[in-house]
This record gives sequence, C-alpha cells and structure tokens, in this order.
Amino acid sequence: MNLLKRFNIYQKERFQIAILLFTTISVVLSSAAVVLKSEDTISNHWIEIIIGLITSLLFMFHIRVLDEYKDYDFDSKYHKNRPVQRGIISLKELLSLNIIGLVVLFSINVLSSIKSTIFLLFAFIYTLIAGKEFFIRNWIRKRFFLYNFVNLLQLLFLQFYLYSIIEPDFSFSNPILSMHFVFVLFNVGLLEFARKLKTKSEENEAQDTYSAKLGIKKASMIYTAICFIVFGLFSYMFFQISHSSPLFVLGLLSLNLSIVSIIYYSLEKNKNTSIILRILTILFYISMHLLLVFSKL
Repeated sequence: MNLLKRFNIYQKERFQIAILLFTTISVVLSSAAVVLKSEDTISNHWIEIIIGLITSLLFMFHIRVLDEYKDYDFDSKYHKNRPVQRGIISLKELLSLNIIGLVVLFSINVLSSIKSTIFLLFAFIYTLIAGKEFFIRNWIRKRFFLYNFVNLLQLLFLQFYLYSIIEPDFSFSNPILSMHFVFVLFNVGLLEFARKLKTKSEENEAQDTYSAKLGIKKASMIYTAICFIVFGLFSYMFFQISHSSPLFVLGLLSLNLSIVSIIYYSLEKNKNTSIILRILTILFYISMHLLLVFSKL
C-alpha cells in the first residue's frame, strides 16, 4: 500500500480526524465566542478561525507523533496491535509527515500574526520537553496521574494561541475568558478520562487506564464530578452571554446523557458500555462548546 492508504489506516486507529475535526472546531468557535468584544461577531473572523482549526489539528498530530516515539518500547510490549507495531506505518514516515505539517503550521501563522506565533512557539517548545518526558523519564513514568496531567497541559498552552489568533489584545481580566480557560482544561480532561475508562475484559498487563488504577466505581465517581464541574462552568458563562432557556435545556440534556452513560458503564461493565460512554462524552464535549457559540449568535 502507498503511504496515503497506510496513513488512512493509522489515523482511523490513532488520530481519528473525523472526530477531531468536530471536537476541534467546537473549541475554536467557543474560544471566539468568549474572547471577542461584545460589539464584535464571530462571522467577522472566519479566516482566523480556519487558521486556528488547521493549526490545532496539525499541532495535535505533532503531539501524537511525539507520543509514538516516546511510547514505542512501551507499546511494543503492551500494545502490539497498534499500527506502528504492526508495521502499517513507520516512525520515520510519521516524522516526515509531521515535519511537513509543522512547516505548514508555522508558515500560515507567521504570515497571519507574529503575536499568536509567539504563543504557538511556546506551546511547541513545551511539546518537545514533554516528548523527552521532562528529562526524568524513569521518575515521571511511575507517577501515572502526574504524567497524564503534565502531558494534558500541551493542549492548554495551545489555548493561549487560539485566543490570540482571534483577538490579539485578549486579557484574562475578562472573567468569562478566565472561566473559559478553566472550562477548556476540564473538558479536555474529561475526554482524556473517558478515553481511559475500560472494562476488565479490555484491560491488559500494562494497566495504563484510570479504571485500572482507580477501579471502575471510583473512576466513575470522578468522571461524574468532572461532568458537573464542566456543566457548572458552562452555566456561568452561558448566563453571562445569553438567557436562552431552550439552549440551556439542550445543555442539561447532554449532561444527563453523560451521567446515564457512566451509570450504565459502571453497572454493566462490558465493552459496549465503555464505547457508548466515550461517544456520549464526545457529544457532551462538543455540545458544551457549541452551545456557548449559539448563545453568542
């Protein structure tokens, strides 16, 4: 197979573009909704939004490639069914694609905004340090929760870039913007948490999931708590921007679906329930962001 076909197999398993496109555009749009001045509208910034979307996708692919390198030995031992381990695509090929992506990423941003490029550069440097596991590989690898948190911050640094590309003079003195940053942190954390909630039949020797480390009951309780925090932050911002009851009811419905899915997962404990949980978490993530956008329109 040629590289394009092999990359298509890879992305379906390890970098699901179809899903990432929706989750990414939702956070880019919600960032625009909260960072723009009240007299401004999202429709005036479609070029910046498109640049932000392309940059975010390429940046996340860059993180994925670095993860493939740093996790190669671990995955070769515990996840032999992954595309790189199966020989579908090589690390060198992924690196080549990543370099092309980085050239595109920095080129469009240098031409667009030097200020946002500086934020992007800081985020990029952090990914390189994270890719080297902060030069304390043996120590940090043993600390599962800390390790996942510091890697999660890679996307949080990207958030500064998103605010900047849309509104160069953004300021965290705006309470809604500050709240949105925390909101993004918990939303990304929720996706990451749900991704690593599995059942006993899905676990392997690596035990590299939250359900394995905490147990299904405790992990389910933490997931539920994060959902309520996300919804609480959403509610605060929503009623600062809008008072549309139908939109808020949709948000409440999305929350309820997530709570039902975690209850179903914790009770049934089978592969289908963990898949349903991840799907509804993605829908909750997207709805929380897009409802903020609709409230601004």
